[in-house]
Amino acid sequence: QATHNLRTLVQRLLAQQGIKSNIALNGNAKLSDAEAIAQAQDAISEKGEFGVEAVSERLFKAAVAMSGGDTAKLEEMKAAIQKGFKQAEKAFGGGLPEICHKTLDATMTKLDNWAKGEAQA
Repeated sequence: QATHNLRTLVQRLLAQQGIKSNIALNGNAKLSDAEAIAQAQDAISEKGEFGVEAVSERLFKAAVAMSGGDTAKLEEMKAAIQKGFKQAEKAFGGGLPEICHKTLDATMTKLDNWAKGEAQA
């Protein structure tokens, strides 16, 4: 159940991040006004709620919580995140924006550092 919940969280967050990225970078027929584009750009910025750091930190903390803090479950959590990423790609039409790939990389680095005792959730 925990890995299912983690996959679902990954899929949801990356899809939202991808949508914001597309609006910020390409505009959107439904949300083409300057204010909507500016809001999306802010959301995916370095300090935005859908930026790489914010989303990777949420995914990292969720994975650690769902593992019960057990580093022996690292590979299981990483596999669930990878599966959620693939599901998000599929839901997004086969590919996600670069920001999502950066978020995945940052999440995996945080998990690896946690397993080595270099980071805490």
